[in-house]
Amino acid sequence: MEMLLSLVDLELTLLNPATFTVATITTLMTLYVYFIQPSMLLKAYFRVAVRWSGMRMNYTKPLPDGFQFFYGEKGYRKKGQISILMLHGFSADHFMWAPVVRNIPSDIHVIVLDLPGHGFTSNPINEDDIEFKGQVRRIRQFLDLVDLSSQPLHVVGVSMGALVAGIFASECSQMVSALTLTCPWMKTPFESRIIRENKKVVLEKYGGLLTLENCPMLPQTAEGLQNMLDISHFHSVKYPQQILKGAVELRKQKNDIYLHLVNILISEETSLILENLLNKIKCPSQVIWGRDDWVVDVSGVDILKEKLANCQQIDILDECGHAVNLDQPNLFATKVLTFWKSLKNSL
Repeated sequence: MEMLLSLVDLELTLLNPATFTVATITTLMTLYVYFIQPSMLLKAYFRVAVRWSGMRMNYTKPLPDGFQFFYGEKGYRKKGQISILMLHGFSADHFMWAPVVRNIPSDIHVIVLDLPGHGFTSNPINEDDIEFKGQVRRIRQFLDLVDLSSQPLHVVGVSMGALVAGIFASECSQMVSALTLTCPWMKTPFESRIIRENKKVVLEKYGGLLTLENCPMLPQTAEGLQNMLDISHFHSVKYPQQILKGAVELRKQKNDIYLHLVNILISEETSLILENLLNKIKCPSQVIWGRDDWVVDVSGVDILKEKLANCQQIDILDECGHAVNLDQPNLFATKVLTFWKSLKNSL
């Protein structure tokens, strides 16, 4: 033991004092960030993951009312090529697309937009911004700002983003060349597990209103977030408590917006929006769903298959939950690109 201590002593005396100081400070800062400010660590990870996917991050210039969009972009617009616009789900942002975009070749133009109140796009200025038709209006403004409004797009949406994509395709048909609906938010023939397990309590105890106390999709603790991840993913991963705490703190900054929006989402009126406009969507369409989706039941596929006017491709992914982009990012990208490539022959 004495020999070991003397060797350590020798190593420390030989170490450059400046190097030792930097190493000590770096270690202390890392420990501080991990234990005291884990959200900082997550932010850094998100930035690295997005960059690794090949996306460039951009803000648009502000609109006259001060509203500003944030978006990711991979590749560049090409004449004769259909650009892909991706719309995320409830309480998500551009980061959720990073694992998918990483699997898309850089010669294909992809735009990933943060919807109002999500990510780094401006928070809703008024009630209209958070309603779905208001979100569609904002998407049109965004496309004007980035000079993509004159070229029809392949619009890909997940969950709430798929609902918005469906509304956009029905109202702005001249701007949409194709549509991919991925586990869209809608009323399904069979209720999902998350609805079955929470419906009775929410109705009886809270009068049908979701709150921060009872909404499983708005967790306020590390344990609640782990539970939400277990519900939305097929592959369950147990995350370190500090990382979960950091993620909860980041999400809490948008609590008011998310709570307002989720209560709009669960309304009977909203649950029927997509089904009621399916016959108005004339562009070539694709449906993707995780076979083990516990949030929006896969039985919704039957409605889309029957009522979508031009449904050309249906993909049910095995070993996949609601978070299709995270459970099966490579397979998801492959299915989207297969459909995208077929458009050149069908349009």
